[in-house]
Amino acid sequence: MAIFPRTCYTSPRHAIKGTACNFCPCLPAPRMNDEYRRPLLPGGRDGTGADMGFLLALLSSASFGLIPLFSLPLMHGGMSPECVLFYRFLFGAAALLLVVVCRHERLAAPARELGSLALFSLMYALAALLMFHGFRYLPSGVAATLQFLYPLMVMLIMIAFFHEKFSLVTACSVALAILGVFLLGGGDGGHVSFTGIVLLLVSALCNSVYICGLHVARIRSISGLSITFWVLFFGMLASLVNALASGTFQGLHSPAEAGLAVLLAVITAAFSNLTLVLAIQRIGSTLASILGVMEPLTAVTVGVLVFDEPATPAMMAGVAVICLAVVLVLAGPLLPGFFHRKR
Repeated sequence: MAIFPRTCYTSPRHAIKGTACNFCPCLPAPRMNDEYRRPLLPGGRDGTGADMGFLLALLSSASFGLIPLFSLPLMHGGMSPECVLFYRFLFGAAALLLVVVCRHERLAAPARELGSLALFSLMYALAALLMFHGFRYLPSGVAATLQFLYPLMVMLIMIAFFHEKFSLVTACSVALAILGVFLLGGGDGGHVSFTGIVLLLVSALCNSVYICGLHVARIRSISGLSITFWVLFFGMLASLVNALASGTFQGLHSPAEAGLAVLLAVITAAFSNLTLVLAIQRIGSTLASILGVMEPLTAVTVGVLVFDEPATPAMMAGVAVICLAVVLVLAGPLLPGFFHRKR
């Protein structure tokens, strides 16, 4: 979605290593220099590409936030969300395949791991489909912000089923998230569609289940980019079957439609995932995931400037509060060390 996914270490023990926010698996964090708290490159050298890592992480999250820019014109032109999703997966998988081949990364994986990827790709595809349907009920910036709640949901799933501790940070994040959803709903006025809010919350939940599923599957034989290719490939097959079964499949009837579909896939799937992996190699998963806050901010900006969507004070406050809630839960593992150094 990361669409959607950024790897988020949402538990103190970093229980979800190698899983991604915004629907993309990626790499574990690099080792850190304890004295200066800077990433170490392979071989123990201090990382000199941290600035580039921050830039790549911002580019990655901003490109995820451009999903409405390319998908909404297709949907406004009469294309169904099922079909838009199919073309995003189709061209995205093709672009990532080229990247994986050029980087000489392995694609072959054991049948058991491919079966797990196929299963959890259904949750990934469902999350993306619900988000696209949510665009019909909510401003795209609000929709992207609600979908951005999935790291918090991952944390709650880890607490409920994987014995993670419920901390004060988590409690504060949950309270802020509830407040943010209330504000996005228009506060006491309730000006935003309840159906749309439900669709996007379920979408975030599906994405959370997908991420936790990858944690359970523990796929180690292939890289994060190769995992992402298979997720997009299986998502493409599921979306094609869904579009054909629902009778909503249609071809690309003009160069403009084809261009939008290709840009949607290349920028928000291939480019975003590649820059995310490169960023994680330089600054680690935690920092990259925190910078993922650019995704909803980009979507809100695009919605207001391009699609003339409303920007009420309550909605802007809701976006800010939800972003704060997610950043708080993502930064949770860093806080003890930060306060320890301050002493």
